[in-house]
Amino acid sequence: MSSVAIVTIATGQVHAPLWEAHCRHNWQAYAERHGFDVIRIDRPLDDSPRAARRSPTWQKLLILGQPFAQRYDQIVWMDSDVLINPAAPSIVDGLPVERVGAVNEYATPTPELYRQALRKLYRHWTATGTPFTRNETVHDFYAAYGLPARHDGVVQTGVMVMSPHHHRELLEHTYHAYEDRGGDLWGEWRPLSFELLEAGAVEWLDPRYNHHWSVYKSLHFPFLLNHPAHPGARASAAAALDDVYCLHFAGSHAEIGLVDGHARAETPRARRAARDAGRGVPHRHVNTPVVMFVHARPDTTRQVLAAVREARPPQLLVVADGAPPDRPELGERCEEVRRLVDSVDWECDVLTNYADGNMGLNRRVESGLDWVFGAVEEAIVLEDDCVPHPTFFRFCEEVLARHRDNRDVMTVSGDNFDFSPPPADSSYRYSRYPLIWGWATWRRAWQAHDPLIPRWPELREARWLEQLFDDPHAVAYWSHHFDRTHRGEGSWDYAWVMSSWLAGGLAIVPEVNLVTNVGFRADATHTRDDDLSPFANMPTRPMRFPLRHPGRRTADDAADSLLEDVLFSGNVHRMFERLRDARRTQRAAL
Repeated sequence: MSSVAIVTIATGQVHAPLWEAHCRHNWQAYAERHGFDVIRIDRPLDDSPRAARRSPTWQKLLILGQPFAQRYDQIVWMDSDVLINPAAPSIVDGLPVERVGAVNEYATPTPELYRQALRKLYRHWTATGTPFTRNETVHDFYAAYGLPARHDGVVQTGVMVMSPHHHRELLEHTYHAYEDRGGDLWGEWRPLSFELLEAGAVEWLDPRYNHHWSVYKSLHFPFLLNHPAHPGARASAAAALDDVYCLHFAGSHAEIGLVDGHARAETPRARRAARDAGRGVPHRHVNTPVVMFVHARPDTTRQVLAAVREARPPQLLVVADGAPPDRPELGERCEEVRRLVDSVDWECDVLTNYADGNMGLNRRVESGLDWVFGAVEEAIVLEDDCVPHPTFFRFCEEVLARHRDNRDVMTVSGDNFDFSPPPADSSYRYSRYPLIWGWATWRRAWQAHDPLIPRWPELREARWLEQLFDDPHAVAYWSHHFDRTHRGEGSWDYAWVMSSWLAGGLAIVPEVNLVTNVGFRADATHTRDDDLSPFANMPTRPMRFPLRHPGRRTADDAADSLLEDVLFSGNVHRMFERLRDARRTQRAAL
């Protein structure tokens, strides 16, 4: 067995205490499990004036020449703000000693998801005045430093596996041949990545071995971008560490304490993740009718229809809106969408309800669901931009069957926006909020829907919302939307919320997000945000079976408070606070 050491440099009054407090025990537990040593260097390896003018990160290029390094076949370099999942496998397994093992930054967790995360982070940093260099592509990354764009990847140098015998000369050459550019180009990252790839020395590791916390939270916990001190931050960071092998807090090292203690021992969730690693998603055809709402977006409709095709429901009910007479280009796209429906190629009873003209989203959805539940008792509902995970269908079907006669349950959602784990290791929790980016319901529930919520004026006068919410911002938010809905101006789903609340209805929220909304762009009705919304294109995860059902049917108040804060009134309140602060800054500058 080869000898391996995990090495870092942690010096000074910031990094050294952070590493000692949060990383030492975490790293040692992982190292002992795999037979590695842990070495912390507590002084600069080069104390020359040139080194003092440079970022301390350059010093990692000198570790392979240190006397201690000669005792090891491989050195695992880790920045001092990395935490290791206690259940992570050995990082050196299967890696040839002559290769540098590293993660491709621009493919973590996938190239497309990284691009989405980067756009969200750039937008957030721009809004908050955080300086950054725009590196939207690999070409941009190298060009910013003046390097030729000859490579299609970027070595994330915060975690690397290297060999003192094979790679010392390459790292020391990079140390001596390049200067620190300062500013946003501070550090060794760009030239070191370039030289490693130029030498053909890199073997790409599983992206989970170096996953940035900033990227992870932008994809999975977007509310933390604007609200880093949120009460849900600690549980979110712990869930992130359970999901990856190494969680890198670069740029946000102060947040490493969010998972203190959790990172020291193998958690039940981590053990589950290790046990379930490599298991395929259970594939199963669905027997429940599936509804698709479509209009004029053939590209997203094609994605949703492909997911439905995998589930192969025996009955597909398609509701389509028409194009306005003054938009002939939409008419052509509507026809293309309807041709896609004609292409259904599995044994299936396809029922269609196509509007001749343009009804608008609200009337089309409400009339469409009236038609659907005139024909079937229960159904799974998807709009043309809500792409489900394969396990979404089985989850909906099993939960629909279990709660068919529980009249207090009115919605089965495929969405998880609050990231709160369900109680007692259950597969789902109960909520007051019926989320509808991929959902399911019964005829008996839809019969309670009232589009114009006629009781709202009476309830408003009786201060009904004050009995539901302690927070005045929540009262103001829902009052505004119910006012608009009562006037016939709001979105249909606000009427569904009130109808559910008046009926004492509960919604079911899965433990993982099962549906991703790919429709955030200019041609959307409500999600016109060009995919930069924190909730756009959220990744999905598989539901584990058999389902573990909660014991009591009661809303999880703590999780609902978090959902209210991150998705509804809290999000709007923070937006107005940012606008107010920006105006104050502008006035002060005059």
